Amino acid sequence: MTVTKDSPPQLRRFSFNPREGGIYVAFALIVVLFTVLTNGVLLEPQNISNIIVQNSYILILAMGMMLIIIAGHIDLSVGSVVAVCGALCAVLTVNMGIPWLPALLITLVAGAVIGAWQGYWVAYFGIPAFIVTLAGMLAFRALTLTVLGNQGIGPFPEEIRTLSNGFTDGYLGNVGLGPLGGADLVSL
Repeated sequence: MTVTKDSPPQLRRFSFNPREGGIYVAFALIVVLFTVLTNGVLLEPQNISNIIVQNSYILILAMGMMLIIIAGHIDLSVGSVVAVCGALCAVLTVNMGIPWLPALLITLVAGAVIGAWQGYWVAYFGIPAFIVTLAGMLAFRALTLTVLGNQGIGPFPEEIRTLSNGFTDGYLGNVGLGPLGGADLVSL
């Protein structure tokens, strides 16, 4: 019996289309491969926690990009905007000695202003997002190098490093995560 998109739902539920589900099979094979190669260390809770913490910024960027892609646009400048915001936070906290919370709020506002500025050109002037964000990518990368003076700045204050690792003191309480312990609401 051939299953088509006109088949009853009972038959379509268990059909497999390699074009739609191939990426899941590939991911499962990669996980199995590296679990075998690392003698099971890959799937240990501590390693899973480390992977999530080390890639949390990618998850945050992906959530924002998802909204842009759903709207039918693309944002090429997302990495450069993150870089300029990080540079701004570094200059504020390390070079200027501003406490971490106001510096973090200023940084978030700066990122929102940059996003609103680029969105303004797309929404009100009809310039394609590809063009606006391509220009933004170049401009904000240059601004990052200018703000940093073409050198790294560090170390960040302990509070910012602790916040970025997700291990703050629980300013607003923790969310239980079962056997993994809890995650601070401020970090989330």
